[in-house]
Amino acid sequence: MVDAHGWSEVAVVYFRAGYAPEDMMDAGPAPWEVREIIEKSTAIKCPSMAMQLAGCKKVQQVLAEPGVLEEFLLGEKRPDTGFGTGRGVLTDADVVRIRETWMGMWPMDHTPAGEEGRKLAMTESERFVLKPQREGGGNNIYRGDIPPKLRELSQTKVKAGTPSAIEQYILMELIKTPEGLHNWLLKGGDMVPRKAEVVSELGIYGAILYLDGKVILNKKIGSLLRTKGKESDEGGVAIGTS
Repeated sequence: MVDAHGWSEVAVVYFRAGYAPEDMMDAGPAPWEVREIIEKSTAIKCPSMAMQLAGCKKVQQVLAEPGVLEEFLLGEKRPDTGFGTGRGVLTDADVVRIRETWMGMWPMDHTPAGEEGRKLAMTESERFVLKPQREGGGNNIYRGDIPPKLRELSQTKVKAGTPSAIEQYILMELIKTPEGLHNWLLKGGDMVPRKAEVVSELGIYGAILYLDGKVILNKKIGSLLRTKGKESDEGGVAIGTS
């Protein structure tokens, strides 16, 4: 917004809360009313509601369902994101290559896929991780801890009109990490490092700025490499670049 003196008004809202369900539900309607005001404002939202929802585990699981990725990449109404409108230069082979990098995901509802996911979670739990719609560490349920967690969730009562406690999770195959990679680890408070088998995770970060459906900026801005002992499901030492 530019005023009569040529000054531009810029506001940025950066969310440090609003990612956990209790952030939006335990305090009555006020959080939703505030969020609506912010979303309707001209402030730059980091993230906007749309971007926050796009990063949810449930959206990732739905994207992995048959035909959904195909529609996003090859659909006739697909906008030009650098590869041409519709299919552009993308082919069915491109979709296959992308899917080959993904792990299997299942809903935990009462659809046929959800019933399959529930069965796998109970009978082959060592292959899986159970993920809630949360950000940050410490929320996932791994391997043998899954069956008792599902039994606990089946007894959890929720408000009328909301998904059951189990349906608020998705099931994902554990990523098969490389074997035999070692490094020296020094835990806080210890004086002697130990050689351990490690697992690393590389994250590539991007920034996007858009207005009324028009992309103003969309670029890679950095990376984050997180390394941890293979026996650990959470945590890790992070090294980033930008």
